[in-house]
Amino acid sequence: MTDGISELPTQSEPAPSTPDGRALALQDLSELVQRLGRSLAQLESAATTLKIPPLSGREWFDLLQRKLLPQLKTDSSLIVAVVGGTNIGKSVVFNHIAGFRASASSPLASGTKHPVCLVPQRFAETHDLSAMFPSFELRPWVNGDEALLDISSHCLFWRTHEQVPHNLVILDTPDVDSDAPVNWQRADAVRQSADVLVAVLTQQKYNDAAVKQFFRKAAGEDKAAIVVFNQVELPDDEEYWPIWLKTFCTETGLNPEYVYLAPNNRKAAEAIALKFEERIWPTEPAAENVPDPKTSAATGQSAVSLSRTLSQLRFAEIKLRTLRGSLRFVVNGDSGIETYLEEIRTRSRQFQDAAGIFLRKSTVQQADWPAPPNGLLVEEMWSWWREHREAWTAGIHGFYARIGGAVRTGIQAIRTQLGHVPVDPIEQYRQQEWEAIVRVLQQLYEQLQVITTLDNPLLSDRLNRLLSGTSCEAVLARLRQAHDREDIPSLVRDLVQTEMEWLRQERQPLFEVLRKVDGATAVFRPVLTVGFALSGGIGAEHFLMDAATQTLTHLAVDASAMAATTVAGEVAVDASAGIVGQAKASLLRLHEKFKQRRETWLLNQLRQQLLGELLTDLEGGATVVKSDSFREVTDLLQKLKRRMIESEEV
Repeated sequence: MTDGISELPTQSEPAPSTPDGRALALQDLSELVQRLGRSLAQLESAATTLKIPPLSGREWFDLLQRKLLPQLKTDSSLIVAVVGGTNIGKSVVFNHIAGFRASASSPLASGTKHPVCLVPQRFAETHDLSAMFPSFELRPWVNGDEALLDISSHCLFWRTHEQVPHNLVILDTPDVDSDAPVNWQRADAVRQSADVLVAVLTQQKYNDAAVKQFFRKAAGEDKAAIVVFNQVELPDDEEYWPIWLKTFCTETGLNPEYVYLAPNNRKAAEAIALKFEERIWPTEPAAENVPDPKTSAATGQSAVSLSRTLSQLRFAEIKLRTLRGSLRFVVNGDSGIETYLEEIRTRSRQFQDAAGIFLRKSTVQQADWPAPPNGLLVEEMWSWWREHREAWTAGIHGFYARIGGAVRTGIQAIRTQLGHVPVDPIEQYRQQEWEAIVRVLQQLYEQLQVITTLDNPLLSDRLNRLLSGTSCEAVLARLRQAHDREDIPSLVRDLVQTEMEWLRQERQPLFEVLRKVDGATAVFRPVLTVGFALSGGIGAEHFLMDAATQTLTHLAVDASAMAATTVAGEVAVDASAGIVGQAKASLLRLHEKFKQRRETWLLNQLRQQLLGELLTDLEGGATVVKSDSFREVTDLLQKLKRRMIESEEV
């Protein structure tokens, strides 16, 4: 050094090499933290739809990014930052640590606008400075005035110097109480990256609110600190600095490793010749406020070298301590990872509840949804059955069906002449279904209106747009168009064909009984056809089967052999009900399945026409807590807590 400063204080001790236990503890924690960083990035991406505030800007996350991820390893250096309020001589102290006029100092407030950094020679060959300071744009530091430039981006000017100890990285920082908020942000970023803070205080700034807030955060991160009371008037202030420091430490929770006093001497400051005098802290009760003659400047006390003090701090102990402090803040802090996970849990539950309210099936099911036209179902069943009859029975049934059809046509003509207006069952059903759709939409809008009164900012704006008059009219019009395009007969036909194929494949005993009955009815057809035709029902053949069943007693054994059966969506039918009972059960099954299909259609239409992306977002947000990234972060958090307890014992 060129400052002519004497030997180290007696409190300083050589830095021991890192024990194997500490190295292993750091390595283990480093692996977990690296995994945590990746998992958090994945989780934040998965939780985008939850509209949770971003991770960037959260104190714990910034510590993770700026401190733990780049520095939680065994080969990192001790990062020392000179910090403090406005116009108190931080750059002067920085220059004395450097041993030369490295940073420009100014008697004007808010001089330093960007942090500057000194590193040992060849440091950049083995270390990644951009990873150590991820919040800054690194720029070469050519002259001392660059830190005063008014540049909007966050810059960090750096250079190497032969006088910087091999294990130190030294920074000068912007004011923590500047009128420019951007300076606070830059000072905070440096604080989060640092291991040791050289806290520069003065009589005017030790009790400043902004200064205390800054150091209160540092204490929460368990930063090692050295306090330098600058611009002190000695010996007059000798009895006052303990009072100032006690107030400062009580208000911030900071417990300094060393305390130094620097006299108010501008010429010596500019000449890099200030004398830093060490003081014992906490002061001994018997000697409180009484200057020690051995350390008094008035008696020729020798000063110390801040640079040597810093370079020979208990490196491994302080590095591990600050890393643990940062990690403790991340995993155990009041606003750390656990709070973030709870935010996701809470918001995910809100999304799940909202999605459930919007499209509960009960909303549709309670709307008195109409039953499909019974005649159409029966006709389609018979249409399918005619295609699957045996050849000889198909001929007989087909012949008499044509006769019955002619008779029915004649009867219908007579009814028309008498003024009877036939009702189209398809159109009647379509109108009943539309009325049910309007009822469902009305209920859903009422539910949405209730949600808007809950003052949920996540949903209120979007729901208010949905509930506007023009939106309601547009949704109703789109639903009407979609409903008019529905081909009800084709939908019934598709369902009947699917269910009848299921009957033939899965309920073969019943199917064979029906085939035998169908064959038997062919024998009785000449006797019964005209009578059934006069009934005028399109389901006359159904009643024919019933009569034939009652006559053909030799089939009773086959019918009674059918056990009572229950399958998904089907009503259990007792075999003693006979073939007609089985057929009625199949018809009921068709009724229920058709209603379910139409309800599902309406739910899908409401998704598309009314809720759109909102429902997709809600359903996606509801599943975030079940994602792999959420489980991974939760698991890593618990592992880190256990490892921290174990590392404290090392």
